[in-house]
Amino acid sequence: MGDLSHYYFNGIPKEKQPLITVAITCYNVERYISRCIESVMAQTYSNLDILIIDDGSRDKTATICDYYLTQEKRLRVVHQSNLGPGTARNHAIDMAKGEYIAFLDGDDYVESYAYEYMMSAILESSCKLAICDYYTNNDVEPAQIHPLTEDMRAGNIYYVKSDDMITACIEDKEGLPFKNMVWNRLYHKSLLKEKRFPAVMFFEDRLFSLEIMNDVGKAVFVDTPLYHYIIDRKDSLKAQEGFFCIFSEWIPTCKAVRNYLSRIERDDLAYTEDYLMYTRLLDYYSEAKLDKMGDKSKYLEDITATLEKCRDDFDNIFGCRIADPKVKKRMQKFLEHRFIYDHFYVK
Repeated sequence: MGDLSHYYFNGIPKEKQPLITVAITCYNVERYISRCIESVMAQTYSNLDILIIDDGSRDKTATICDYYLTQEKRLRVVHQSNLGPGTARNHAIDMAKGEYIAFLDGDDYVESYAYEYMMSAILESSCKLAICDYYTNNDVEPAQIHPLTEDMRAGNIYYVKSDDMITACIEDKEGLPFKNMVWNRLYHKSLLKEKRFPAVMFFEDRLFSLEIMNDVGKAVFVDTPLYHYIIDRKDSLKAQEGFFCIFSEWIPTCKAVRNYLSRIERDDLAYTEDYLMYTRLLDYYSEAKLDKMGDKSKYLEDITATLEKCRDDFDNIFGCRIADPKVKKRMQKFLEHRFIYDHFYVK
């Protein structure tokens, strides 16, 4: 990473602010959507096109969004049938008026200076993509507002090359938020021109994020948390991920990511993706094996058959850079002595 040590966030005059479309996608978030919208309305960056895509909410989310139409002239609201977050974001890309686009989930919120800070970093670095650090908050915490301090104004921003971002994303490196999420970023619209999210309910951002990181060449990283990501929300889509989508969405996504990494000549990371998939499948195997209700055990045969396929390239997969020798030994035991594995490892 290249340090832009001279940087100081001093704001952007209104006449020099490119238009940013903030695309808020939401589904059944009546408890959170007001906080989300108001955090955007309160931005120090004034040249905003606030676009809300309500993805067929069945609670009061749609009504709340429509109320804010009477409060904010920069706001647009679109209601659609429930098609999933990927399709909702695709509609946002098509409808965006801004030269830049930011995605925001309806249960999350942003600091009041989030978009001005990221745009300032983009203008300073001449990059087309800014990525910021973020806070993780649980769903019962009140909004946490952090006033902009002098230390934060002089916070570090860095150039980050595509290869470094992709490596950090796949290997899930601590301290580097270059993961699959799309919401802690500000994109130049040209980056999204020919990009589309897959029409799925889960994992819609994995391949999309990799393609953007690879295409952009370099990005600017703002080492200041600007986004509030809400975790552990029991009624969120994330919490609904489970066995039912292992074979319909999760494994196909893993394979698509793996194939893309191979196409861009990152076979080292393709094997890492395989390793992470098979490691997680071992955990799914244990859950299915212990299931007494039948909801998970019905997937046991297919999980076992998929795990068996790692024999074809075992040494490369479990020889990747982040491979844990204990996990490798566990997988060997699964493949060679299933009865012993079930006795000692399934608990």
